[in-house]
Amino acid sequence: MVTTNARVSVWMGGPSAERAISLQTGDGVARALAEAGFVISRVEISERLEWVIDASPPLALTEALPRLLATDVVFPALHGPFGEDGTVQGFLETIRTPFVGSGVAASALAMDKVHARTVAAAAGLTIAPAVAGSAADELESRAASLSRPLFVKPVRLGSSVGISRVTDDDDLGAAIRAALAEDTRALVEQGVVGVEVSCPVLDDPTVGPRALPVVLIAPKENAFFDYEAKYTDGATDEICPAPIEDALAERLQELAVRAHVEFGCQGLSRTDFIVPDLATDADPVFLELNTLPGLTAVSIFPRAAAAAGLSYGDLCRTLVEEALSRPR
Repeated sequence: MVTTNARVSVWMGGPSAERAISLQTGDGVARALAEAGFVISRVEISERLEWVIDASPPLALTEALPRLLATDVVFPALHGPFGEDGTVQGFLETIRTPFVGSGVAASALAMDKVHARTVAAAAGLTIAPAVAGSAADELESRAASLSRPLFVKPVRLGSSVGISRVTDDDDLGAAIRAALAEDTRALVEQGVVGVEVSCPVLDDPTVGPRALPVVLIAPKENAFFDYEAKYTDGATDEICPAPIEDALAERLQELAVRAHVEFGCQGLSRTDFIVPDLATDADPVFLELNTLPGLTAVSIFPRAAAAAGLSYGDLCRTLVEEALSRPR
């Protein structure tokens, strides 16, 4: 058991389009760990990659580094490129500082939707037909073979930033260009009619990876679980435990743990699926795996942890303990 006087540096912000969500996650994690008795340092990374440490003036990395090293463990409350794609993880491994969450390889694989589909398929998970590329006209032409609706996504962004649902072919070109405005590559994926669910996995320092209860995601008005549906209060019902058959819940949990292991995740992950029909035994379809899912007090992961009897504070503490328990 890790003593709660360990020094935890909570990193938040960053330059990605998911900066605002990262700040919410970081604030919640820092408060929870402080209440649990940890010694907390709050590190906000600016959009220009300046470092504000406990309300210090903005510092260049060379100035900030001695203070960044003065910690026992880093809790990266970061989302999107730079914070979730292996960049920060590689830096932390270079300076030999323990950190919460997955390492470089798992982070990079999961962040890239094309590579993530390849890993998921290799692990035996079902994926939807899709095409990917960087040329809008060519991608639009190749997408003609896919059934509608289509989901057009930037390859390396999260939080549904830049994602469009397309039912009319006249809208496809604009959707692809919108995705390419956010990233150099876009993925056009055949939509699956069904119910979206999410299954978090938590690495327990004593028992290893275990799946938490499945969460059913039901947007009230939006056509899918887009950015607005995710982050607007009351826009989506997130029901946990999901009201599904036990056998289906167990199947989803088994697939989520399998993905967690196959990607090489550490600490935590959250795998999202579409279930084509809750009344049948149709295979769940893999959507994505998140290595640093949102951790505000009302996010999906803490909601599932609470359903398993783990408070928000206990969840954050468990993640810190797991990070510090790993062999170095």
